[in-house]
Amino acid sequence: MKFRSLHKWDDPQESKELILFAQLVDELMFAFTLDTYKPSAMNTSLLVREAIQTYLAIESGTIKGPNLKHVINELCENIDKDTIAQELIMVDLGGIKSTLKDPKTPDKTKLTCLKLIESQMPLRLYKSMNEKLLIGAICETKNSSSIRSLTRSYITTLLNSGYSEKYIQDMARQFFHYSDNRISGNSDISLFLENFKNEPEEFQVVYKGPLFLNGFRNSAEKLGIIITENKDELSHVIDTFNFNLQNNQIYLITKCEAKEYHKAKKYSDTKIDQLQTLIGLYHHKESPKKITEGLVISPGLRDGKIVASHFNPMHKCKDLKVGNASRKLNKFMDGFSMERESFLRFNRSADLHALALASDSVENQLINLWTALESLLPSKDDEKLSQIEHISNSIMPFLNIGYIQKIVIRLSKDLLVWNSRVSKRILKEVECSGIPEKILNLLALNKYEALRNELKGRFNDFHLLSERFAYIERLLSSPLNVVSSLDSHKQRVDWQIRRIYRARNMIVHDGRTPSYTEILIENTHDYLDTILSSLMSLGSKDHILNSIDQGFKMAELGYLSYYKRLNAKGLIFDESNIELFFENDRI
Repeated sequence: MKFRSLHKWDDPQESKELILFAQLVDELMFAFTLDTYKPSAMNTSLLVREAIQTYLAIESGTIKGPNLKHVINELCENIDKDTIAQELIMVDLGGIKSTLKDPKTPDKTKLTCLKLIESQMPLRLYKSMNEKLLIGAICETKNSSSIRSLTRSYITTLLNSGYSEKYIQDMARQFFHYSDNRISGNSDISLFLENFKNEPEEFQVVYKGPLFLNGFRNSAEKLGIIITENKDELSHVIDTFNFNLQNNQIYLITKCEAKEYHKAKKYSDTKIDQLQTLIGLYHHKESPKKITEGLVISPGLRDGKIVASHFNPMHKCKDLKVGNASRKLNKFMDGFSMERESFLRFNRSADLHALALASDSVENQLINLWTALESLLPSKDDEKLSQIEHISNSIMPFLNIGYIQKIVIRLSKDLLVWNSRVSKRILKEVECSGIPEKILNLLALNKYEALRNELKGRFNDFHLLSERFAYIERLLSSPLNVVSSLDSHKQRVDWQIRRIYRARNMIVHDGRTPSYTEILIENTHDYLDTILSSLMSLGSKDHILNSIDQGFKMAELGYLSYYKRLNAKGLIFDESNIELFFENDRI
């Protein structure tokens, strides 16, 4: 989270709602935003489509019947909260939900209901209603909660409507912070939304590749790729951007329908990747190097834009600097105490993780990450338990026990980035060590109310930080609030794990890749890294455990104890128990 200058805003005091929207979009589009604050993979319109696809996958035998129940439960819960869906659906919502959730309702009847909703809420209409309600929330009702939920939904909608993260981010930063236009007030939200009214047009993308690809010219044409030495009608744009051939190079030119430059490049990259993959099947000795940079030429040859490689979703994660990474690896290798079978399982998972990192294919990334996750799991104790339930139950303790701690650590970083001088001065008054621990105490303990108010009074135009601080303050005001948040997080993660499983099956069995696959990769990568990190920590300590299965059992018991303590009757946070949130380093 970063505060960006409002120098181009005429009246920030009267534009709080639009500023909040701009700051939300900036955070949502930042590659290294905490998972909790990233765009959702799905909105209600997409969930309806997914439910129909799930029914068809069950019918074809790709996945098992109980999967439909979980998608429908998620859909019904979203409908309850989604004002966009409520505006669009023209049938009784109560009747629809009771029909969908009733276990006695035949699946074919449920499919009919789903198709009825789909016809009333296609993504195109959902986007239009989202925009209408967003304008109303910013300009009329000025409700921050509505602005937040409608903004999140809108970004998810755009990402599934043919717009890239890079395009959305660039449009937002230019419009709100860096271009020459002035922001007169909240009503300028309508002008911003005009950036997302594009209809698909035909772009051309020009790449430079090695000369030997000339030998595969006929095969390339079947994939929609023209291999040539000539610039022809593209000469003017190619010369303008100095994208001329060097020695022993050849042009590869594609055409594709897209709404903007970055998406056109991404679509065309898929064709180039297909060609290189197929060449590798027959031409092992001289496999071409990855071609990343391309010149995207606009419809009508009016302009162009050099676009580098797409940001690999595997790289959107927390990473250690070389020194810290070296120290942690040395500690792990020196103290690793797991038995041979566990070491081999761990190493296999690490290998699959490395394969996912090395690949530029989102399909390969998701399949390798999912396999890496499954390969770590202990065997099922209960044969009646489905494999997906076993996976979800096994990894949930690792993900939930550090959830609140992760949120607090992120807030501490956001405060220091915003104003380290003010933050450190106030935290100096908090009686404990460690900045995240000080933030936790500051937020949760009544005796620091005056300090909290002083800090909140300094946020000024940073409305997103103010909202985030207030939200976490409410969260930590009561153990019951924390328990409720953990339960909600557990449900969301369970739905996402099942979605990852279905997407993996869709890629493997149907050859189709969902539009939200990159978000699923980010989530799967985070889940796997969290588990690997915990197992490495436990495996590096003497006399803690000597097998992966013991590590999973220890995580399960640790989380049960943590959850039980938070649920203790009459518990109130004070100095004696607040460190509970940072005790989970034990797993």
